[in-house]
Amino acid sequence: MLSAHRPRSSLARSTLTQMGVRVAVIIALATLLSYLHIFRAFREDALGQLERSVLRRGQQEQAIRSQAEGHHVVLRKAMQERLRAWQALDPRPRFDSLFISLPDGTIRNRPESFDGTSMPGVFIPSSVTVDDDFRRRILAAYDVVDLYGPAFHVRFTNTYILLPEAAIVIYWPEQPTWCRDVDPASMDPDFELFTVSTPRLNPQRRMTWTAITVEPISISLATPVDLDGRHVASIGHDILVEELKARTLNDSPPGAYNLIFSNQAELIVHPEMRMKTGAFAYDILNEERPLEAIFDQALSTEERTHVRAIFERVKSREPGQTVLELPEYDEYLAVAWLEGPDWNLVTVLPQSTVSSAAFGAARYVLVFGLASLVMELLIMSWVLRRQISHPLRAFTQATDQVTAGDFQVVFRDSRDDELGQLARGFELMAHELQRREAALREANEGLESRIEARTRELREKNLELEGALTQLEEAQELLVEKERLASLGALMAGIAHEIKNPLNFVNNFAQLSAGLVKELREELKEQPSGQGGASLQRMDELLSWLEQNVGKIEEHGKRADSILRTMQLHSHVRANERVLTDLNALVEEQLSLVSQSLRSTHPGLEVLFHKDLDPDLGWVKLAPQDVGRALLNLLNNSLYAVAEQRKQVGPGFTPELTVSSRSEGSRVRLLIRDNGTGIPRKLHDKVFSPFFTTKPAGVGTGLGLAICHDIVVRQHRGELRLDSVEGQYTEFLLVLPRADVKR
Repeated sequence: MLSAHRPRSSLARSTLTQMGVRVAVIIALATLLSYLHIFRAFREDALGQLERSVLRRGQQEQAIRSQAEGHHVVLRKAMQERLRAWQALDPRPRFDSLFISLPDGTIRNRPESFDGTSMPGVFIPSSVTVDDDFRRRILAAYDVVDLYGPAFHVRFTNTYILLPEAAIVIYWPEQPTWCRDVDPASMDPDFELFTVSTPRLNPQRRMTWTAITVEPISISLATPVDLDGRHVASIGHDILVEELKARTLNDSPPGAYNLIFSNQAELIVHPEMRMKTGAFAYDILNEERPLEAIFDQALSTEERTHVRAIFERVKSREPGQTVLELPEYDEYLAVAWLEGPDWNLVTVLPQSTVSSAAFGAARYVLVFGLASLVMELLIMSWVLRRQISHPLRAFTQATDQVTAGDFQVVFRDSRDDELGQLARGFELMAHELQRREAALREANEGLESRIEARTRELREKNLELEGALTQLEEAQELLVEKERLASLGALMAGIAHEIKNPLNFVNNFAQLSAGLVKELREELKEQPSGQGGASLQRMDELLSWLEQNVGKIEEHGKRADSILRTMQLHSHVRANERVLTDLNALVEEQLSLVSQSLRSTHPGLEVLFHKDLDPDLGWVKLAPQDVGRALLNLLNNSLYAVAEQRKQVGPGFTPELTVSSRSEGSRVRLLIRDNGTGIPRKLHDKVFSPFFTTKPAGVGTGLGLAICHDIVVRQHRGELRLDSVEGQYTEFLLVLPRADVKR
């Protein structure tokens, strides 16, 4: 009788699970839609802030440059006025009171009265011809810088005026001794700062921003000063790149960073870059200098590739386009063009910054949705447990009761709904089952006894038929094998008989020839020593060679005779007939056959044979012809393996073949080991399959090991095991049942 088992899950739980999964999917979809909506809103807001930030930052930098240009307007006007004022004055007294000629030929501030923190410094190279016109221009520049330099220092690090002769008047409080320490060789008249304001390079006579200069790394605004159509000086302000970098890097939206590069692909500012003092700007597109010559802190290869992608995206933007997208790096770019130096201020905002904020907002939606789901499931669980789980548990108990054979089922709760109707129907069904089970039990008792008797008879008949079929199959296999081996034995006996007669003649006449050679040698010795000495010596040499040849004929004839005797012995043993056999002798016999055939099968191969045969091995009841055939197959395989290993390794390899036997109680063990090529581990399960071979086409049939396995395992109920490591060795272990009698 079947017994009911407690269900693994309840209906209420599965209902709650299904509803919970569906509601959870709805919440997940709502969260996803909320995330997409929030992400879109956050993205638009972030890009708007990004655009406003970069424009504001660009306006700030532009304001600094506009302020510098405004200063230069004032300085140019003041310089022109001072030059006109000095036209009517003698410049020598004041010039000599402020400056002094040094031993190197340069003219600089008098050290006893000079304070670089509050006074302009002056440097005049030795190549300048100092006349009154030059003195007036130097003094005019000195007066202008002395007047305006401290006021402009609030915004700019220095203020200076350059003369075309490579002379300079500079106010630079942070470098108060610069004019005193400057190397004259560094003041090259062809330097951009001197030439950028010349009429040849600046015919429009407008303010010009220079490229990045060094010591310190900065950019400069140069304004030409002309008087009566003559270029007399240039006004300059330096903006330090480090100050620009500090302003740029410290003023960026949260999660973003700023960088600056020129339209000529010069990288000016990057948060991960720190240039060496004296190094020019880094070329984004074609930098051939070693990085260590440019940077104290260099950009990595990935960062340089990233900067190149940003530069190319900015260069390819549409006119007036401020906000760009860099999809390969999941970034947004905001660009502001700095008009004076022709630079691009770029703010980089990773998309993850926007998506993380949107995800944070969507997470709250998800948390609130999950909390609502939990509350809903708790309420539904209480309702389902009260209205469904309790009645179903009563039905389950009633089912267990009926399964156990108790049909007296009564439900206590009376309900008017579907479950109440089901309960009443269940009670009627239980009573009907009780009645029918009693009737079936009576009918089954008689039927079971008849079936049991008939089954017993059929089982006995089946066992008899199976035994007869097994015996018939074994007899059929044995007859086929005996017939095949009997034919082979008859063929071997005939061949041995036909060859033995001429071989006997060869052996007999070889012995007779050896005797005749001996008699002829004795006759030669009896000849007088003085007659035909050279001929007798030649005949003696020929007799020696003839004697060696006859010996070889006799030796190999005996070996062939031994092989024929072995073939005749095999031909007289019937196939599959098991006899008590000296297994060690059978092994010696197969080794002899293998060693004799070695020269013809593997010419030039010298194999080192090792034998370790147990003298107390005893006699084994086996079919010697079949087992000998299996041993011969295994030994020939070993010779092939060591021959192939010799070809691969070379003359330094020593082929070895080891055969050992051991007695183990009711069994004997034969181990054949070689140091040949070995068999790959993945092929171990296939080597005993028919027609499977690792030899080249035309060399092996793939039946040798299959026949060995059939002889040892199926015919003799033994074991044939393989152990091999590719390139090192192969071992075949034969385990055969021992004989019950020892001789």
